[in-house]
Amino acid sequence: MTEAARLVDQILSEHEDISAEFKSLKDVSGDIEAAASLAPNQVKGDFVPRALEDHGAGFQRWKQQLDSLSRGLQAHFKREETALADVFKQEGTPEIVKALDELLKEHAGLLKHIEKLRSDADAIASGGARIEVWQGKGWGMKYNIEALRDEILNHAEREKELFNRIKSQISKS
Repeated sequence: MTEAARLVDQILSEHEDISAEFKSLKDVSGDIEAAASLAPNQVKGDFVPRALEDHGAGFQRWKQQLDSLSRGLQAHFKREETALADVFKQEGTPEIVKALDELLKEHAGLLKHIEKLRSDADAIASGGARIEVWQGKGWGMKYNIEALRDEILNHAEREKELFNRIKSQISKS
């Protein structure tokens, strides 16, 4: 297997790791539901810290996972935008290079979406355990996590198709 094919395989493998990180992030954010224990007059299922007595440790874990995901995506995108782009320019057809360029342009939007989540997390953290903050920002965060996950999985699927095309082309050379 050529070095170029190994790089493509490595990046495809990273897609699996990123997907697993999203599952973990979603699981933690799903654990943040339990308003009934905080305020009996609220509807069950409101978005609040499950265990306020943990002094925000669960929320801090969620923020750490979000930060880890952000760092991982930035490193992954950098590999795609540098080493992988070089492989595509050397081995690919103009059509394949153009398709990669279009996908790479999406990276900025994906990273911006993560920054929005981080900003929302900071807003929630600065509001303490006030239920108004959790209701207002928390549901938006849950929605944004799902939307970001869908965006990244769709992006990764299109990349996978393109990367397999370049691998096929490399193997013919």
